[in-house]
Order: sequence, then structure tokens, then C-alpha cells
Amino acid sequence: MIILIVVVISPMLVIAFGEEPAASHADSFSQGGLLKANVSTVKDTQLVANPDVPLPKNQNVLWCGTLQLAWNKAIDLVGEKLHFSNQPPVVELLNQEDFTSADLNAGSYVALADFERNNVEDEIRAALAKTFHGAASPELIPPRPSHFGPDDFVAYAYLYKNLSFPQPFEDNPSLDFGKTKVKNFGFVTNLDRLPDGLIEQVTICDYKSPDDFIIKLKTKSPDDELILAKVPPASTLQATMDNVLQREKMNKPVTPGSGDTLAVPKLNFDLRGDFPALEGLVLLPSPAAHVKNLKTKSVKQLVRFQLNEKGAILKSEAVITMRASIVFERREPHVMIFDRPFLILMKRANSDHPYFALWVGNASLLVGTTPK
Repeated sequence: MIILIVVVISPMLVIAFGEEPAASHADSFSQGGLLKANVSTVKDTQLVANPDVPLPKNQNVLWCGTLQLAWNKAIDLVGEKLHFSNQPPVVELLNQEDFTSADLNAGSYVALADFERNNVEDEIRAALAKTFHGAASPELIPPRPSHFGPDDFVAYAYLYKNLSFPQPFEDNPSLDFGKTKVKNFGFVTNLDRLPDGLIEQVTICDYKSPDDFIIKLKTKSPDDELILAKVPPASTLQATMDNVLQREKMNKPVTPGSGDTLAVPKLNFDLRGDFPALEGLVLLPSPAAHVKNLKTKSVKQLVRFQLNEKGAILKSEAVITMRASIVFERREPHVMIFDRPFLILMKRANSDHPYFALWVGNASLLVGTTPK
């Protein structure tokens, strides 16, 4: 079984979440139980560039759309889909642009790409300040290089969502998740004593068994959906997501009743990672592209996520840096070995007449020779 958490975001503007805004996005997260690490050091956990990847048994697979947003902006800047020499299969998946800014409300993200010659880092900071009114807490904006090529560019995306519940859920007794006891929230006893309206924050979208069900948790953001699904996994993360969303649409929802229980494990992590398969790739632009002689220098993503009795908070960044690359034309090698008579000329650049000339017809003047 797999427990799948999906945040579905409609392209309408979310005006407010009904709470005082945090001084910064970083301050809206709690520190209790925080896991902060590079994803490569976290056991059985993958941060993936695209959700169309296999779901290995007993592994966490994490995807967030910020990398796709940055990739889309890179495509816009280059003027065509990105293609590379020796490119990995994930490039074709990213080039499909299945996730776009149309899947987000305008006030929740920033995504842009521009050249270093246009001070792209300053553009990013200005866009974040304008969109989030000074509350953004970026960590992946790269330093501006002291030397850069004419086409060097940065593609960047930042996303922030705070989906708080109208009423906080109850803290439950510890839950056995496999062999590990974990903190969780919901309701497990005395439903008749719960605050009015708390049960109504849960919609049962589809229920087949205790190991196969889909629920939706109501938040203060009417244009967002927080879906949790304990379902058999499909072959890929994308296929599992598609199945859950299809089932959620096809079935008649119901509200929990007396005797129903809910226990949702809490999460609080700050994971970041690189994508080695996407780094060091030499771009192969067409003659019509807006850039040339570039390769990917770095591809990074950060995902900060928290889910507890108060709601779900997400902050994510992704950055793609493209730097100048010397691209050699493929052709027969030039063998330049002076092992037969040759000419040496010396001249001024603006003169047609050399001031020195030597035809080397034998080895007697060459250093290291011994006359016969």
C-alpha cells in the first residue's frame, strides 16, 4: 500500500487564508520534528524531476512542480524545447510541459528565466518582493558570476502555499507506521465531543476498505484541494496520481459518521537535492534558437513541507543555471606534427611583408639534434 498526498491547485487567485501572515514564509513552519537534509542522505527517499517514475517498494518518492516551472521558462527563453547531447530520458518528460503556471494561482509562485547580462538574480528578487510583499524566503538564488558568457542564463521558480484548516484537528495517540511509532492527527475517540464542524472538514471521496480509500481535507483556501489516498500503488507516481484523481471524480462523496476514525501522520521536512543526470549536459540548439554554446551547470530543488493538525504548508524552489560551453564540431582530427620540411614566418599584423622567414628543410638547426 501507499499513502499519497496530493495538493490540487486551481488557477484562481487566493486572496487570504484567514490568518495573520507570517513575517516570512520560513517563519510559518514549525521546528518540531523537523527533518532537514540533502535528500541523498535520507534512507529510501527520492526527489524526482518528473512524476512519471516507478514507485519502488517501501521508498518515498517526492516531486514538486517548481523544477518543471523553471524548465518551462528555460524553454521560453531558448525559444524551443531543450535538447542535449547524451540526454537522459527525463529530458523528454520535462519537455512535455505537463505542469505549467496555469495549474497555479498567480499569487502563489514566481517563475522566470533571463540572461546573466540582464542581471537575472536581481530580477528574481524583485519578482519575489512584488508577488509576496517581502515575505518570501528564497535560498537557492545563485550568486551572480564575476565572468559570464553572452548567453549564460538562470531559470528559477518559487512556490508557497499555506492551506490551514478552519479548525485544528485533534492530536491522536501515537500511530504504528510499520515498525515505527509516529505522531498523527485526526479523530479516533469520542466523536460526539468534537467541536462543531470538525467532522465536516473531512470528505470521504471513495472508500473500498481500510487499506484502499481516498479522502479530502477542507482548508481555508477554497481554490485548493488537499487529498490523501491510501491506495495500492500503480506502476509509477504519475499513474498513481491519475488513478486517485479519477476515483475522486467518479464517486459520490460522503461525510464521516459516528464510529469513524481518522489518523494522519504528521510530516515536517526540509529536503533539497541536485539532479546529476541533468547537470553537465551540452545544449544542442537549432539555428533558430536564441542561445548557443551552453551546458547545464547545476539543477537544484528545495522542498519544505509540513502537515499537521493545523494544515499543510509548502515552500519550494528550483533553479537551473546554464553556462557557456566550448562546443567542438565533429570532424576528422587534425594531426599537426611538424616532422618534414616546413616554413616559419614572422610579420606585423598590419603588414603584408614578413620580417622573418625560415624554411626548415633539415634537422641541423633544431634543438637536440646530433649531426651525422
